Amino acid sequence: MTRYGVNSEYGPLSSVLLYRPGTEIGNYPDPARILHLRPIDYPALMREFDAIVAAFEALGVVITLVDSAPLDDDCWYRYNMMYCRDLCFMTPAGALLANMAHAVRRFEPLYAARSLRASGVPLLHAVSGEGSFEGADAIWLRENLVLVGVGNRTNIEGYSQVREVLSRQGVECLAVPSYQITTQHLLGSVQIVDHDLALVRHGIVAPEVITLLETLRFSVVRIPENDEVRNRQAMNIVTVAPRTVFMTGGCPETEELYRRAGLTVVAELELTQLISGAGGLACATGIVARV
Repeated sequence: MTRYGVNSEYGPLSSVLLYRPGTEIGNYPDPARILHLRPIDYPALMREFDAIVAAFEALGVVITLVDSAPLDDDCWYRYNMMYCRDLCFMTPAGALLANMAHAVRRFEPLYAARSLRASGVPLLHAVSGEGSFEGADAIWLRENLVLVGVGNRTNIEGYSQVREVLSRQGVECLAVPSYQITTQHLLGSVQIVDHDLALVRHGIVAPEVITLLETLRFSVVRIPENDEVRNRQAMNIVTVAPRTVFMTGGCPETEELYRRAGLTVVAELELTQLISGAGGLACATGIVARV
């Protein structure tokens, strides 16, 4: 049985959900149709995936792979299922399943659900009906407080369903606007790396997010909108322990900024093909458990 349960964004990472894409993802002729930025080089993507797996395994993180065995004859789910953070949101009691905003991704949470259930993770609720919700729009600020970005991929009905489930665990849920166009989810503009330290893309996030963080006595490190952040996903990091992160390689300015903020970068990974699919390392990593 896989250990599960999350109530922070920075506790030592112990279990993740990943998906190893199939060959169908390579060199798709119309990338925009499947929400990608450009065609993906499949062999290069596999090298990236293997490096991600090796980095997590080196820390002793347990990896659950999404079972891609077809649930029906619709293959559209395959093209973006590698962005596992979007598919669910983990709580101390189990997982909330997403309801994807785009039809291209509509079946993906069903595959995550099957794999989580098989590994012993309780499924608390699947957002449904008119509600849309994607896991990367929800961020733990405190063990009893979750922030949800509403606008791009999560709507108010999806937020309401998430809030109801969390309320039964004694967790408050707050909505903030998330309409930025350079990233699709709240996680793309806010990262909580310790109990009192947040990284924020201040040029794109709603101002009330920074106000809330500072009210909660977070030190806010403002991340500039430079080429590394916009085009190399330098803020698309995974926190593996307090103030300890994995990040995209080849981003020296952002890495230096992190180090000056007191972070330790324990892995720098080449992620060009994940980026071609319009995501990054945090997008690809479904968080299942933190110690």
